[in-house]
Amino acid sequence: MSKLGKSIKWLTVLGVVGGGIAASVIYGPPLYAKWKGPGAGALSAKAHAVKFFAAKKGELKIVVTEDGKLRAVKNHRIFPELRGSAKITFLATEGASVKKGDLLVSFDKKTYEDNLQTRNGELETARRGLTVAEEALKIEQKTVVGAVKLAATKLDEAKNGQKVYVESEGPKKLSDLETAANEIRTKLGAAAKALAEAQGKMNGELFIEEVKKKDLEREVRIAKESHDALKKSLDNALAQRKTYRAYDYPQSLRSKAQAVENAALDLEKAETQAKSAVLQKEAEVAKVKDQIKRLEREIKTTNEQIEKCDLKAPVDGLVVYGDPDQRYYYNDRVKVGAEWYGGNTLMTIPDLSAFEVDISVPEEYRGKLQIGCKTTLSVEAIPGLAIPGELIKLTDLARNRVEWDQASPKVFDGVIKPGGHDKRMVSGMTTRVEIVAEILPDVLMVPIEAVVNEEGETVCYVKKDQGTEKRKVKPGKSNDHFVQILEGLKVGEEVDLSPTRSGDEPKATQS
Repeated sequence: MSKLGKSIKWLTVLGVVGGGIAASVIYGPPLYAKWKGPGAGALSAKAHAVKFFAAKKGELKIVVTEDGKLRAVKNHRIFPELRGSAKITFLATEGASVKKGDLLVSFDKKTYEDNLQTRNGELETARRGLTVAEEALKIEQKTVVGAVKLAATKLDEAKNGQKVYVESEGPKKLSDLETAANEIRTKLGAAAKALAEAQGKMNGELFIEEVKKKDLEREVRIAKESHDALKKSLDNALAQRKTYRAYDYPQSLRSKAQAVENAALDLEKAETQAKSAVLQKEAEVAKVKDQIKRLEREIKTTNEQIEKCDLKAPVDGLVVYGDPDQRYYYNDRVKVGAEWYGGNTLMTIPDLSAFEVDISVPEEYRGKLQIGCKTTLSVEAIPGLAIPGELIKLTDLARNRVEWDQASPKVFDGVIKPGGHDKRMVSGMTTRVEIVAEILPDVLMVPIEAVVNEEGETVCYVKKDQGTEKRKVKPGKSNDHFVQILEGLKVGEEVDLSPTRSGDEPKATQS
């Protein structure tokens, strides 16, 4: 049955009961007085025995009585910490007693278990990939070390070649050219001397024989040819020396220097390539390591989610579905097979060591109450239990008693703090709360049923001789049982508790 249907049902029952009570109050006494059936005499005698009450002075408590409901001050809310939604596969029965650590709720774990299996497989693959990447890094480190050493060796060779040429080969070449030129120069000097001597011999012989003359001419010719050849060789040697000094030597120096520079560049290139290659392999290793860490985190998170699929009781207590702080929460949503979102309260386990009572005060009584009013609390399920308490909260904003019915009476929500505790008390129990709005000390009072309204006047029927007299009185404040009498009665005077009950009483006289 829906909540609205239940409310209508109870309102109907209360209306019937209330109507019956009202009818008995209004019509009961006259009917009782006219009753002439069997046993009428005994009933009349009994009624006369309790008919009168002597007005007395005492303390009059002005009390507002309302129904309430026990609510645990502290509730342990049970809700999933899962991401998104999950299907409920097990629920502890509502109202069941549980111990700390008992299973309360289970959610479907299949999605998480499938994900866990997938991630574990990916993790194993990643770990094998890490082994391969680390081995590739070691090989690359060894390879680049060899390449750098080879480039460094070539640089050393270029530097040594430059040094040898600058310090040895170049100067030796120059020296050899100089020596060769000097040797030719010496030979040329000797040839020039021989030519001069041959020429002198021929010039000194004025009358030489023809044969001898020819010999001298041949000697001179040979000497001249030798001289000319040596002179040509000297010119060539000097030209070679000049060319070597001006072109070949500087060019060779530049070549040697360029070779050193190129070798240095090759070494730098080898070092850069080596560093780049190693960094690339290290990046591959780091990437696989990051993948492993991510998978390990996901596996850890998934395991945590699987653990969170089982909710256990944090304390001993009773299982209550839903959240008591959510007025419109429908507990019929809490069932096996339902989808439930993380963070939403599924059930609560109330702390049964401390309670408060929620009440709704009709607007006609709101002005009579204030924070601090003393109360007496009784629990329908625990006969004889009466616990003192105090009104600790009363709203200033009214609401409809039936939330969705704008025509329903207005009420103000209040909270009662009990001054004691009984281990039999359970959250949700119906209570009856008497709130003491005011205490009037030493006032004259009579039972409220002794005061009636006749023809616009408030009167009591006061016992006199063998009958009663109607007397006008001025009532003051009242509670459910007694009314304060300000004027018209004295202490000890007896008033009729059912003044309209008997038709055979002596006629009342007007006081």
